Amino acid sequence: MKNQGRIIAFLICILFYYCVANGQTISGTVNSYYHITAVDIPSNTVTVDDATGLAAGQRVLLYQVKGATVSSGNSSSYGNLTAINNAGGYEFNTICSISGNTVWMLNKMVNPYDPAGQVQLVTVLSGASITVSATITGAAWDPATGKGGIVALEATGSVTLNADIDVSGLGFQGGALVNYNSCDWYITASDYYYSLAGSGDYTGGRKGEGVAATIVNQECGKGKLANGGGGGNNAETGGGGGANYGVGGAGGKRTNETAGKCHGTNPGIGGVSLASYGYSVAANRIFFGGGGGGGWENDGVSTPGGNGGGIIILSAPTIIGGGGRLLAQGLQGSNNILDIPGHDPYVAEGDGGGGGGAGGAIVLNASTVSGAITANAQGAQGSNSSNHTSDCMGPGGGGGGGTVWAAGAVFPAAVSAVVSGGANGVVYGTTAPCVGSANSATSGSAGQALSGYVLPVGTGPVCATLAVSPLQNFNGVRTDRGVVLSWSFAPPAAGENFVIQRSTDMSHFDSVASVIGYGYTDGEAPAREALAYRLAWQNAAGDWSFSRIVVVPGIPGPDEGSMRLFPNPATDQVTISVSSSTVGHASLTIANALGQSLVVRPVMLHSGLNSFIVPLGTLAPGAYFLVLNSGGRCMVRSFIKKKE
Repeated sequence: MKNQGRIIAFLICILFYYCVANGQTISGTVNSYYHITAVDIPSNTVTVDDATGLAAGQRVLLYQVKGATVSSGNSSSYGNLTAINNAGGYEFNTICSISGNTVWMLNKMVNPYDPAGQVQLVTVLSGASITVSATITGAAWDPATGKGGIVALEATGSVTLNADIDVSGLGFQGGALVNYNSCDWYITASDYYYSLAGSGDYTGGRKGEGVAATIVNQECGKGKLANGGGGGNNAETGGGGGANYGVGGAGGKRTNETAGKCHGTNPGIGGVSLASYGYSVAANRIFFGGGGGGGWENDGVSTPGGNGGGIIILSAPTIIGGGGRLLAQGLQGSNNILDIPGHDPYVAEGDGGGGGGAGGAIVLNASTVSGAITANAQGAQGSNSSNHTSDCMGPGGGGGGGTVWAAGAVFPAAVSAVVSGGANGVVYGTTAPCVGSANSATSGSAGQALSGYVLPVGTGPVCATLAVSPLQNFNGVRTDRGVVLSWSFAPPAAGENFVIQRSTDMSHFDSVASVIGYGYTDGEAPAREALAYRLAWQNAAGDWSFSRIVVVPGIPGPDEGSMRLFPNPATDQVTISVSSSTVGHASLTIANALGQSLVVRPVMLHSGLNSFIVPLGTLAPGAYFLVLNSGGRCMVRSFIKKKE
């Protein structure tokens, strides 16, 4: 029976390996995001804020969010793009190796990247076939951390959309509300920018976020900020809509004010189109939807600018529609004021309305698209405003439409692209004379459905230097004395100094010794786990080279035997404990006797003893297997669920 149990456990592990390698059913948040702090093109490396969770062989997306420059003079050209620089540049790549927080890319990087423009590394979920079984979303773009806003999937076979992928509102942020306390009827605030710290009569709503960085002391006011909409100026005017492929709409004016009331003749200007800066093979760049500008307020009842849509990238030979939608819509700003009975959070109740967020970008890199797929990257409506006595406050401008970009010479017939611009807001209420009026607010213009997409992938590989280096071989074997490493050069390099680097996770390498010669025995090598080694050396110019990675298997031991499951039999839950010598991601799966996955739970293993409680939920009484997968290692324990 003991051997039979081992055979069953082995077969369960083989089955789970096959399932992971050949097909995945996914939902929730499937990408991870890392802020890139440095880029070194000659060494083909990037440095991230924290490399925890990254591993060699992992597919990743590099993306620069910002970095464009704009005109900053106090004129109608304020916010116009003067150079796109590296903003919107991106590529797929593969991690070759990791040392500390430095990540070596396998392929030569396609684009230059400037970390000052907020560059991020996004892990790409990849596999043979991927099925979206429940809604997938991502982390919202956060300018404070420099990451988020993207969902990227890659398959060697197919991606099937049985549920939505939704990045609506995960792009550039709308202008946040700023509540002012002053205006005078005889003063007109007409500047294109004002300081966030401003006060008195010369103020404006906050600008929406775009591909250019916010300029210090120019955070507010009617001027757009590249594809970010401008904020409405003092007083009670609407914000401009954000932009992407389509232009953002203008905000609305305050009208019909009585004698002695403040004027509002300078609403926010809509964001500029990015159509000529990307979305072509020659200029292969993609962008978040721009944020809408905030409405001007002094009563705390305005609406902020809406957030723009994020980015979806699907790359596979075949994409199959199964009822799921691709959503990268801009959002309408809202202000949930709880102390106003019957308040509509999308209506500015006595202040200017915020501009709508622009649609994002959806990329379909597939030679075949079948089924029916709705891809929606439309801009959002600008917020409505309302009457205040007889005054008519300015509504927000509509957000511009985004882009759906597909591979092939002809846009796929199976895809219904929605890239319309958002409607402008209107004056809302019951008091004449301007109810239903746009008060000069305008809609965002439409985006575009495009064909001819080509995925940017670097040439390579360039990380492995063995083929062009003088290193002839590098080998390792485990003995009772430790791990014995040997290598040779042609021609021999007299006095050459080599650095031995060791890893327990195939990605994070630590230097363990510096050696002159052609051999080394690692007597301190942990015996119970697989180890990865590589050799590093410098040439006369000081440039580093690295050998191929050699993996030395571990000796089966306490880690496997430390896994415990209790109680057994169980009723409502089981507890699993296991010792780990490393930190890393793992998964706990409950399978039936046929090897079918019934419950899957991701966990994080820490160095030392780990304990996890696994609810058994509605599992019927019977025999089951609990499978722990970690770093390619599979451990199985059987258990019985009994009747309560």
